[in-house]
Amino acid sequence: MKTLCVAIVVLSLTSVCQSTALTCEQLKKPLDQSPDVSGRWYMIALSSDICLIPTLLNSLLWPSVVVDVTAQDQTTPNIYNANFTFNMHDFCDSEVETFVLKSSSLFDVDSNNAPTGEPDTLLHTGCPDCLVIKGNDDINLLMYLSRRKTVTDAELKEFETQSECMGWSKPEVLNTVHEYKDCKSFDDDNEHDVSTLLAKMGQRMKSSFMSPLRCIGQYIFNIPSIGWT
Repeated sequence: MKTLCVAIVVLSLTSVCQSTALTCEQLKKPLDQSPDVSGRWYMIALSSDICLIPTLLNSLLWPSVVVDVTAQDQTTPNIYNANFTFNMHDFCDSEVETFVLKSSSLFDVDSNNAPTGEPDTLLHTGCPDCLVIKGNDDINLLMYLSRRKTVTDAELKEFETQSECMGWSKPEVLNTVHEYKDCKSFDDDNEHDVSTLLAKMGQRMKSSFMSPLRCIGQYIFNIPSIGWT
C-alpha cells in the first residue's frame, strides 16, 4: 500500500470494554491473523522514521483522510479495493488502490492481481476498533486508523508509545473534521481557488511552524559528524 500517508488495517483482539497496556515487544509485533478490514476507517495519526514528512504534511495541509475498504469480489476474498478520500483546506481528492491481505501483510498487486513488492505490516494495538499499519517503503510510515472519527487520549498515547518503541517521530494528529461533500476539486483550473488554498496553507503554517522547526533541530542535533557533545 504505497499511497500518500495512507493504507488500511489492524484490529486488536483485546476487550471492547477496556484496553490493556501493551509492551514495546507486543506493540512492534505483527498480528497473528488477518483482521476484518472491510468498512470505513478514519485516519487518526501518522508517524515516520523521518519526522519532517508527517510534520510538514500536518503543518501545511492538515488533512482529514477517510478510507473505504471493500472486497473486490466473492471469488477473491483476500483482494480488496481501498478508496482513499482526502480533504485539505476544503479541497478534496480521492484515489483507489487494490491490495492483497495475507495474514498480517498488505501487498500491492500487479495487473493480474498477484501480490508484488515489499508488503506493509499490520501491528498489534490495544485499541479494539483501530488499525495500525507499518509502511515498508522508501518512506517508512506508521499509520493509525479507527472506525471512529476520534480516539481516547489513552489510545492515542499508546500509539505514541508504539512510535517511540520503533525510534520514530512523535505522531502527528490529523484533522478530525471529515467533510467530503461540499468541497472544491483539485482538478478545477481556477486561479482564485489556488490563491485561496495557498492562503490557507500560509495561515496554517503560521500557527504550527514550531513543529517542523523542532523536527529540523532534532535532526541536526543527532547528526554524528557535528559532534554536539
